[in-house]
Amino acid sequence: MVEADAWRARMGFHLLSIRGDNPEDREALKQLLAEGQERVMALQDAAESGEKERMSAIGEAWQALSERAMDNPLASLGYADYGAMSEMNTTTLAVASQVEDAEAGTSGKYRDVAALSTAMQRVGSEYLALAAFPSAGLPTGTGLPPMDFAIEAKKIDNQLDTLKKKYRADAQASEVLNFISQRWAFVRNTIPRMNEQDANKVPYLFYRYATQVAERVEELVSE
Repeated sequence: MVEADAWRARMGFHLLSIRGDNPEDREALKQLLAEGQERVMALQDAAESGEKERMSAIGEAWQALSERAMDNPLASLGYADYGAMSEMNTTTLAVASQVEDAEAGTSGKYRDVAALSTAMQRVGSEYLALAAFPSAGLPTGTGLPPMDFAIEAKKIDNQLDTLKKKYRADAQASEVLNFISQRWAFVRNTIPRMNEQDANKVPYLFYRYATQVAERVEELVSE
């Protein structure tokens, strides 16, 4: 969930530029970052002695991400400078990397459903980045290759199908997965052509639905 929060924070950062630093968007981002901080602190408090250093590193990475996410220069004008976009990428990736290293070899109920949400938040964050600025994708400042939206969308399709079959006897999980499927269907067809200049983009709709998915999955894994 911390990793999903990191991608959501990046999504919120770019939404500020898309909607001209809308006060409601800024407040929602502020709340998300605060809730993420609480989640990180809970992990630190629960960490055993051998995990303290790793949890501390996650906390530092989250703090750096939080500071960058709330500082989007020129957002009120519909822009952000290259340095801000680049740093948003690297701080998000730092949190994701730290969390993935920490969770290696661990297990948890509905972890695969949480992974689906994380994948959707990652695609959503890249979707909003490119909707805001064609040059704001993950490669900015990272050296990573551009995201292939068609491939990533197909992966999510496959994850959804697999999880629906796995949890068909689980009423709670099935309800959440059906909700995810409905929301995914609304934005799915806009994704494969995302890299094309004339593609019809619906960034705020994607933001809303990705956020709703994250919240429903959080409720599921927290029970």
